[in-house]
Amino acid sequence: MTRVVVVGGGGAALRACLAAAERGARVTLVSKGKAGASGCTHAIDSRIEFSVVNWPMMEPDTPLTYAADLETIGRGLKTPARVRLFSERSGDELALLAGLGLPLGDPGRSRRIQLAGSSHPRGIVCPPRFGTRVLQALWAATPRERVTVRDHTMALDILTEGGRATGVVVLDLGSGALGVVPADAVVLAAGGAGNVFSLSTNPRELVGDGYALADRAGAALDHMEFIQYVMLTVTTIRGWFLVTSVLLRGELLDEGGARFAARGDPATAGPVEQKRLVAELVGWLVARKRAAPGARVFWDGRRVGREALEAQMPKTCAAFRRRGHDLARRPVELDVGAHQFLGGVVTDLAARSTVPNLFAAGDVADSVQGADRINGSGIMEALVFGALAGAGAAAVHGRRARPVLPPAYRRRARHGAERLRGWGARLRAEMDDILVVRDRARLVELGGRLAGDLGALEAGGLLGESAAATRALHELRSSLLTARAVVRASLAREQDLGLFVTGRR
Repeated sequence: MTRVVVVGGGGAALRACLAAAERGARVTLVSKGKAGASGCTHAIDSRIEFSVVNWPMMEPDTPLTYAADLETIGRGLKTPARVRLFSERSGDELALLAGLGLPLGDPGRSRRIQLAGSSHPRGIVCPPRFGTRVLQALWAATPRERVTVRDHTMALDILTEGGRATGVVVLDLGSGALGVVPADAVVLAAGGAGNVFSLSTNPRELVGDGYALADRAGAALDHMEFIQYVMLTVTTIRGWFLVTSVLLRGELLDEGGARFAARGDPATAGPVEQKRLVAELVGWLVARKRAAPGARVFWDGRRVGREALEAQMPKTCAAFRRRGHDLARRPVELDVGAHQFLGGVVTDLAARSTVPNLFAAGDVADSVQGADRINGSGIMEALVFGALAGAGAAAVHGRRARPVLPPAYRRRARHGAERLRGWGARLRAEMDDILVVRDRARLVELGGRLAGDLGALEAGGLLGESAAATRALHELRSSLLTARAVVRASLAREQDLGLFVTGRR
């Protein structure tokens, strides 16, 4: 019986777990949070008006036109075969969800919208708590007798022997106990790294663990320079995403009274025009903050009007009102935050990484999106490639390796909690500065500092004085390595392809 370790607790992890278990594998699910109640799939509805899943409904829109849109917005960075595989297999995963009691796309029941980058209105507006319901349905369908769940357990390293993945070093976040889980195959589905930046849509636990695990195991990463950023609220509710059409109808203003409103008529702008208008807002905000570091910028929705705000963002207005903030009367502070990494672990069409017996799926894997993305594809990417990863892992016939705990985990780290916190805060501030505008000289300087910090962090032992200290050390280790990958990839790219701006200061 094949032993599979799945690292993660969200949509890609649970889909991989289901695929592997139903093929007879013995699965150990290692989740830093609670499996089925953590990760981006679980959090998708928590700070947004509604979530969306893309799927063509009828002619003239087909999986082929969907694939063509993905290739266009991604600027051709991903192979057509990979994009077509995703667009076609998305239908299989929607059928699976329907069979599990979560039908989408019923013409009589589903509302569809056209998202920026889409040539057709294929965005299905999902019912409330859709991400959570997907996780619950996947978990209910999984053969539990084949699965061992290790909740609140952090994967610290992937062990290899002869170049193949053979197990995972884990930390019990409650007791602080370290251990090794042997495996014939490992599936990485540990999410992204939004919290390498100070403002993000991602749950707090996503700090780049998956990228770091893969990199240290010798797996290739690609396209790490491409990170989708969005406008997010800073105060009252941190990290809330405002509906784009409403955002564009308001105004930005800084503390000095300077105002900026999108040109044209946002109310009639199509998806392509909306994308351009949002870029103008982001450009103005970033320019103000770079001209006056520490400056605050606000979104003023008063000219939109209460009736329109309540009609188009009822959930958002209610959430802010519960916290004493009336969006129809008071501006709210905004900033640019990280949403999704568009690069990651390089995988083939079977979700195999460049390290034998190591698979990757979900946000941690190099996506189908390329240099930019169409929103509404995250859940389907998790399910499509999670299914492929789980099936591939179950088919591995290992050599029954007996990996052991590396010596570095038997030595105490020399860094205290206060130093680790200061290190992390400085890292986030430095990464904030390169989210949108990346100056080569600054990237070179930052890259050298990150390499030095990572070396200093790892020079001592990898065991903290407590479970919390060990977790903090390894989360910082993950963030530093992820940040270094972003800087290296940015320096290697001669053309930014529009998602970030290169220039001199």
